[in-house]
Amino acid sequence: MNPDREGGDSAGRPALARVLGPFDVTMMVMGSVIGAGVFQAPARIAAGMGSLEGVLGAWAFGGLVAISGALVFAELGGMMPRTGGEYVFVRAGAGRFAAFLFGWMSLTAIVSSAIAYVAGVFVEHLEALLRTSGWIEGFGADGFGPGGRKGIAVAVIVALALLNARGVRLGASVQNVAMLAKIAGILCVVALGAAVGLGWIEPRVAATEGGDLPWNWDGVGAALFGIVFTFGGWQNVASVASEIRNPGRNLPLGTLIGTLAVVVLYLALNTALVGVLGVRGVAASATPVAAAAGAVVSWGEPLVAALVTVSTFAITQVLLMLAPRIYVAMADDGVFFRGVGKIHERFQTPARAILLQAAFAVGHVFVAGSIGELLEVCSICDWVFFTICGVTLFVLRRRLPDAPRPYRAWGYPWMPAIFLACSAAVLVRIAMSAQTLPALQAAGLFAAGGIAYALWARRSPASAGG
Repeated sequence: MNPDREGGDSAGRPALARVLGPFDVTMMVMGSVIGAGVFQAPARIAAGMGSLEGVLGAWAFGGLVAISGALVFAELGGMMPRTGGEYVFVRAGAGRFAAFLFGWMSLTAIVSSAIAYVAGVFVEHLEALLRTSGWIEGFGADGFGPGGRKGIAVAVIVALALLNARGVRLGASVQNVAMLAKIAGILCVVALGAAVGLGWIEPRVAATEGGDLPWNWDGVGAALFGIVFTFGGWQNVASVASEIRNPGRNLPLGTLIGTLAVVVLYLALNTALVGVLGVRGVAASATPVAAAAGAVVSWGEPLVAALVTVSTFAITQVLLMLAPRIYVAMADDGVFFRGVGKIHERFQTPARAILLQAAFAVGHVFVAGSIGELLEVCSICDWVFFTICGVTLFVLRRRLPDAPRPYRAWGYPWMPAIFLACSAAVLVRIAMSAQTLPALQAAGLFAAGGIAYALWARRSPASAGG
């Protein structure tokens, strides 16, 4: 990687603009985590845990895992505040080949499938929102239709890619506005739940009777497993480290504050849901947030449809902004197309890398067999590299004990050990439960990545080796 890229290129190439502050970082972290999952996961959690105490305990456990991971990435990010984030961390701990595989899998599976999936959820909720307002009647009984939904998802991906290519400040500003709207919407649902709990509002629909559900060990395992995924995404912001002012301070600070804020929001939201619907009501609803809001006020369900629409828009936006920096780092390392690493002279963004990411995401919109297959392939790959990053922190503490560390992970070695153990456990669980086709897809992509790396290593053995 070119060490001069962050602050200006000694060869005269355009540099990435260092314009992001701690508020931007915090909003990106929160925007990367809060997607569509939190609006559906509470039903599975309530069904598995069976009581308010169990529900909050499960979400607190997920928060502990997320915070322990944020501590790991905060130390690594402060120590190595370079373009590429997780790519840089994997390379430091496991070498260039493993780092290349991370970037390769991000482009072909992890990020691209996530963008395609979330863009699809955005279109579904946009359609539902327009239907409730009566604006979609002209489209017929099927609404947008299968082709229309894919077309709109593609249009959203392309439009956000072009927006991010125009400037990181522009992309961050759009993300900040969308994230603030998302926070306001969640707090509105929390406020409705608090008003019911305090007796200020009488619910339009009474909570489901019957008290708590029986404890179910199989359900508990599934609930905890689902929560870990709902808290994912805080790691993405490290990719944009070289565009953050004072990254040694602001990257760890924003990562930790953003992750803690998400934990607080999730706990408050689930307390409100149980307060309005009861544990049985939350467990019985396919859309518990919408059901709870609709049980209190007539405009509750349209509010939540709008909230999910904004939420999925924001996470599509932030993924298209952050992930392309990984491919810039790969290009600078000599293990990817050199042109992908070029910075736009006027906009000071990796425009080519952004458009490449958008192209792969669009491909996933059309070739994905199902949402489940997308998520399984994504998950298998993602947790491999989470585990590597957890190991990297311990390796670097031993190998480079005196290296500058603007932030040192609180609770070391126990908190990072929690993240490492949970990452490894989730990876084993996914590997044991994965269906054959997604597992073969992941294995095939890994194998293709190995071949691609060998070809780049032959073209540039000095930089690609190791």
